[in-house]
Amino acid sequence: MLTFTTLPTPIAGPGPGNGLPILDAGGARSVSDADWEVLGGKDGYVDRFPTVLPYDAQDSFDRHVETRDLRVAVLENDRLRATFLLDLGGRLWTLYDKVGGRELLYQPDALMHGNLALRQAWFAGGVEWNLGFTGHWPLTSSPVFAGRVPGPEGTEVLRLWAYERMLGLVWRLDAWLPEGAEDLYVRVVLDNPYDRTVPVYWWSTIAVPQVTGGRVLMPATRAVSSGYGDLSVVDVTPERLDPAGQRYASDLFADLDGLEEPWVAAVDADGVGMQQTSTPRLRGRKLFVWGTATGGETWQTWLGGTGRYCEIQAGLGPTQLHHLPLAPGKTWTWTEAYGPLRLTGPVDQRPPRPTRVSEADRALAGVQDAPVSVEATADGWGALAVAAGDLPVGPATPFPAETLGAAQRPWLAVLDGQPLAGPAAPVSGPGWRARLEEAPESPARDLHLGYLALARGKVRRARKYWRSSLAAAPSAEAYRAIALTSTDPEERADNLTRAVALDTNPALLIEYATAALRAGRAEEVVERLRGHEQEGPRAGRFGLLLAEAYVALGRLDEAGAILEAGLVVPDIREGAATFTEVWKAYETARGTNRPLPAHYDFRMRPDV
Repeated sequence: MLTFTTLPTPIAGPGPGNGLPILDAGGARSVSDADWEVLGGKDGYVDRFPTVLPYDAQDSFDRHVETRDLRVAVLENDRLRATFLLDLGGRLWTLYDKVGGRELLYQPDALMHGNLALRQAWFAGGVEWNLGFTGHWPLTSSPVFAGRVPGPEGTEVLRLWAYERMLGLVWRLDAWLPEGAEDLYVRVVLDNPYDRTVPVYWWSTIAVPQVTGGRVLMPATRAVSSGYGDLSVVDVTPERLDPAGQRYASDLFADLDGLEEPWVAAVDADGVGMQQTSTPRLRGRKLFVWGTATGGETWQTWLGGTGRYCEIQAGLGPTQLHHLPLAPGKTWTWTEAYGPLRLTGPVDQRPPRPTRVSEADRALAGVQDAPVSVEATADGWGALAVAAGDLPVGPATPFPAETLGAAQRPWLAVLDGQPLAGPAAPVSGPGWRARLEEAPESPARDLHLGYLALARGKVRRARKYWRSSLAAAPSAEAYRAIALTSTDPEERADNLTRAVALDTNPALLIEYATAALRAGRAEEVVERLRGHEQEGPRAGRFGLLLAEAYVALGRLDEAGAILEAGLVVPDIREGAATFTEVWKAYETARGTNRPLPAHYDFRMRPDV
């Protein structure tokens, strides 16, 4: 049975995007030559795109929790009930085992957003479907399309889809729960309709409860371990598969290439838990733990409250540093199975509980091209891609013209042969580059040609376009772009100073203050930020920047008034040492050596 309804949910965030295009990789880790040596070489893999363009950051979340009715789709049979969050990336939020009377996935006390994704906003819990490149995908906290498809065995299939603008691909999955099935089946379809190769990354990220005596199971003897600063190949031992026994945050990647049904499972001390299996294309498996050190505990509380969780994951590549080439005109598919597990004996390379994932894959392949009845819609970017002729029209994943809105309006004008004028969110892809090159000259045209060049890694060409845009008409957007692509601290600070003089966007003010502090302009920062530490969701970030400026100026009483008051910074970044650095500088200036307060400790490892 498939129903569409709402779910009252305690939630903080995610808030709207800030309107400032992300001009870097969104915090994603780069891969060094030394890393590739550990990983066994780069043959068969490709580089990811250098930026998260055309997206902006979703950084306006705070810590205020309120109960909101979120749109959900619910699949249910006599054994399982699966709930998907349509407003938040289509995440599988709950998978309830009706026979065992228990929830299989981790549930936080409240859905709290933190700065962990490519666009910042991310939350813990459920199963996240990551398409893009290393990091949590751009639509993880954005609405997706949803609808019904007549399915096999007289049941309905839930279809979820969205247009992922960075890669220009349609993100899509079909979820099926036939009567009597012990597993929820999810079939993913990735199609490349273009004449160019697209770098592809996919990881299904499964949050499960972390309990004393619990363990993770996977059919691997060797794996790649990452400890936030190092990569190594290690033996897979029971100790490494004990989430609650890990001191520090870490990733453990197993390559299960060659197995007919790759799998991973997590169980408690009694052998009760859940398993995930798949058809062979989804070859990678991973265990992520936050660790029991102070930083890991702080993150767990920050994101979920009283509960503790780890993540078991499944991906297209051997690790999350690998990106695979999806060739022109090719389509990749695979099917995953999610269900309860009760261990009854030793395990080997086969899943502990047999599944029908291969049969489900064949059955769902039969409805792959079936038209969908739309039940929920998302943004209009897919409709714009269709209108431009960049994306084929398809009844299986429609993007209705009525979803076009204000964000797409400037680009619809370009399609009609008009100049690009006024504010416009960036677009992506060679089709738009060709259209803008043929469009009438304007400052906005050059601004966006610069964005399109940067998205291809052409930094010098991008800066040339932005200088041309500035010569015609000064703008905060072009000054900002010149600043953030400069390696000179003075140039960054100078151009961001010009940008904030033209735009009061608080996110831009944060970028300015960060750059100004790096350029040694603490006095300027104090003058511009004073008072902002009391305003809106970014108040904590403004406060931390002010404290850093006060320390640099030797105004320690003013710095202490902020730092000693229990500062809360909602957008603190995973792995960031910001609190550590500011606190250490403050303590050094005071001539004391007090340890970093636990509520400021977000370190993944004390030495990193």
